[in-house]
Amino acid sequence: MSQSKAAARAGGHGLEISRTGLWKTLPGLALVLVVALAARLASGVSSFVPDVVIALVLGAVVGNVVALPSAVQPGIKFTHRYLLRTAIILLGASLSFMAVVRTGGETLSIILICLVVSFSLCVLLARLAGLSGRVGTLLGAGTAICGATAIITVGPLIAATEAEIAYAVGTIFTYNALAVVAYPIIGHALHLTDLSFGTWAGTAVNDTSAVIATGYIYSDPAGIAATIVKLTRTVLLVPLAVGIGLAAGVQQGKQTGQKMNVWKMIPWFVLGFLAMAVLNTVGIFPAAIVKALTELAKFLIVMVLASVGLGMSLTQMRKLGLKPFGIGLLVGAVMGLVSLGLIGSLGIT
Repeated sequence: MSQSKAAARAGGHGLEISRTGLWKTLPGLALVLVVALAARLASGVSSFVPDVVIALVLGAVVGNVVALPSAVQPGIKFTHRYLLRTAIILLGASLSFMAVVRTGGETLSIILICLVVSFSLCVLLARLAGLSGRVGTLLGAGTAICGATAIITVGPLIAATEAEIAYAVGTIFTYNALAVVAYPIIGHALHLTDLSFGTWAGTAVNDTSAVIATGYIYSDPAGIAATIVKLTRTVLLVPLAVGIGLAAGVQQGKQTGQKMNVWKMIPWFVLGFLAMAVLNTVGIFPAAIVKALTELAKFLIVMVLASVGLGMSLTQMRKLGLKPFGIGLLVGAVMGLVSLGLIGSLGIT
């Protein structure tokens, strides 16, 4: 056999393996899609429960009650890895840097202070409690930036387990659920202005859906302010993810004795998120396209949370204990007080 023919057969075989691998993801993708659609429908009936929460819980129930065949595992992992990155890139199309600069500039100092304090506090408390650095980093990212999106973005960069990611997401969602109910009550009791309350919700509540819900429960102007502040905060996911990715690469290099390849450590999907935001800012995308991309991204996030639930093991989560849960709720409460104090001291009314 000639070398050219051998090379052609080798190339063809490689392509066949690639196609086979893609086909293997279909059963798991179908299962994830069914769980995500069920969560979206259930959320429509019970609008006070976000679809991402339902997807996570429903996925966990199915994954731990039903003996899932091994055939669904490739699709579950594919969703968690690739659809997550796709969703993050698409979410960038919903950002307008000009609106953020105009309205969010005044609150940027509060956002930065809260980011540094909350992330540092989570990592410190996790270390004092004897937990892994991964758990502290996940809780810190979720509390500091944007809840579940930050957690499932940072998770792969630090090689976090599915149980650790699911636990961190569950902790953040629990705090968000409490905040949606408690924050408007506290805000009215303190007679906060719409801008003050919107800033408070945008800096202290974690997940985007919870921030928007909390703001609009208070008032429409507060909802608008909360949304813009949250967008400003979300942009900081880019430098946070890049920094964590580089730090993880340095640590891995020290442990293995290998020289770190900085180029490979950069999370390019996060830069894709930033590029989409820039394109949207300069008016490349029509409003209808922005809306469609944003809705698609949100549904992909629902699928990602469904895959996290399907892949998690309650047995492994029980081994983590209640310490991570307590740390997440404690830091969330502390940051609510810190944010409120900063808003008062800076005179944001």
